[in-house]
Amino acid sequence: MSETSISKQSRRVILSGYFFYTGICFASWASRIPDIKLALGLTDAQFGGMLLFLPLGSFLGIPISGSLTARHGSNIMLKIASILYPLSLVNIGWAADTNVVHLGLALFIFGMIGNLFNVSVNTQAVELAKLFEKSIISTFHGFWSLAGFVGGLIGSYFIAQSLTPIMQFIVILVLGYIFLFTTQQHLLRSASNKQSLKKMWTKPTPLMFQFGLIALSNMICEGMMFDWSGVFFQSVVKVSESQRTIGYISFMGCMTTGRMFADALINYWGPRKQLMLSGLLVTLGLVIAILQPSIITSTIGFMLVGFGVSSVIPTIYGSVGRSAEPGQASIALASVSSIGFFGFLIGPPIVGFLSGALGLRWAFLAISILGLVTFIQSYRLKKYL
Repeated sequence: MSETSISKQSRRVILSGYFFYTGICFASWASRIPDIKLALGLTDAQFGGMLLFLPLGSFLGIPISGSLTARHGSNIMLKIASILYPLSLVNIGWAADTNVVHLGLALFIFGMIGNLFNVSVNTQAVELAKLFEKSIISTFHGFWSLAGFVGGLIGSYFIAQSLTPIMQFIVILVLGYIFLFTTQQHLLRSASNKQSLKKMWTKPTPLMFQFGLIALSNMICEGMMFDWSGVFFQSVVKVSESQRTIGYISFMGCMTTGRMFADALINYWGPRKQLMLSGLLVTLGLVIAILQPSIITSTIGFMLVGFGVSSVIPTIYGSVGRSAEPGQASIALASVSSIGFFGFLIGPPIVGFLSGALGLRWAFLAISILGLVTFIQSYRLKKYL
């Protein structure tokens, strides 16, 4: 199939696979966090400190990822990131069998390459969305969430079979490479931007920073749910070892479902109302899970959080694409998505430190306030949403 003959619907399906690809890599890491923590004998506070290396790598990768994606095209950088990301995942599995120094370095690399994948795949999505006359970006993120759900199930299987994290990560690498080498030629070609590096490193405009604040607040909550939901159910809800993934799976299931239907809601009543509702659901869900922790109430709360966070990032990315200055969409998206993804990575270590000082239950309560930040900021941006 040639570059010109492939339909936009086929490109949409293929790109959905890349969102699933990056999601399954991250979910594989998230599903084995308790095992890696246990293997190295780290406390909650110590492991929270180790998790800081992930957002540090992501933060330092922000200008690099944005610049490379804008200068060389999202399709080229997405291919490179697709090769390197699963390799960095395997390196984390190897580090779990060595020492904390290796783990810190592995997490740093994982964060940096993950940022490149995140920026390039979302830039590709924004460029493809221009070929359609309706919102489609939320569905892409739905496949990322679906990968998180599947990754949790895969992790549970490998745990049940007493297989080590590195064995699981190698399987993910092999399957990912098969997908990559059969689809990479069908990515949408994007024009390279020959502006200077100095131009690429320009800080976000005030509007993009406000979009970024919504993304940051939301993804701190999302990152917390990924990395700490299992620990919450184990230490606060007091479930058995076999039930510790209930919170994570319920959250991911509702997040995935919400993203699959969010485009229809956004097209119906607009992005602003969707964002405001999302913020309220996040806060309400966390409060329900915390006030009376039990397997039923906490599961319901985590489900509401899943629905709440589901559409925020896709809605923000679509708004960024429409609001950016001509020729600057990829740079604006890189800055906003990087700010948001940084929140996704900084959230877990923040919870670790708060848990060490206040207890995990109150750490979750503190993070619940960020749902109101999404609500307030979305209300203030009426002109641009």
